[in-house]
Amino acid sequence: MNLCNFKPLVAAALVATSLGAVSARAEGVYLGGSLGAPQYQDNENGITGKGSGVSGKLFAGYQVSPNFALEVGVADLGHIDNATGTVNGHGEYLDAVGLLPLNSQWALFGSAGMTHVNLDTSNGDGSGNGLKLGLGAEYSLTSKVALRGEWERYRPDVFNDTPNIDQYTVGLRAAF
Repeated sequence: MNLCNFKPLVAAALVATSLGAVSARAEGVYLGGSLGAPQYQDNENGITGKGSGVSGKLFAGYQVSPNFALEVGVADLGHIDNATGTVNGHGEYLDAVGLLPLNSQWALFGSAGMTHVNLDTSNGDGSGNGLKLGLGAEYSLTSKVALRGEWERYRPDVFNDTPNIDQYTVGLRAAF
């Protein structure tokens, strides 16, 4: 795994830590992180493959109400490394998140927002903005900590195309 791909994650961790320290008394603020697996569904600048390695994200959010939150984050979208070439992806995003509490411990959620994705390929680099969608579920371990499972689709406009990049993650969300 290329260490350069972790620079945005390290920067986000520093920002998230600072945000957490400043807003530790702010009701509704949460931080989280997830690890998972990427799935590149389309040709990326002439390179084909499903993706491999570990992907993940760091995020911060503000829960406006029991049913709505705003979330910002950075994501390492994993890589492709095969005979057709290499792709390394990472991005940033801003989402609106709708929550459907099922009971005191379980909630379903969906997200929609904008993303900026950078794809570094062996055939050249590209970046672009696009749509990001997600679906998931949370299980509250405590009143402040939840386990989160999620599917996300990134659709950036890059290389004169809008490829589908999926990410499946499991992680934790901690509220303040």
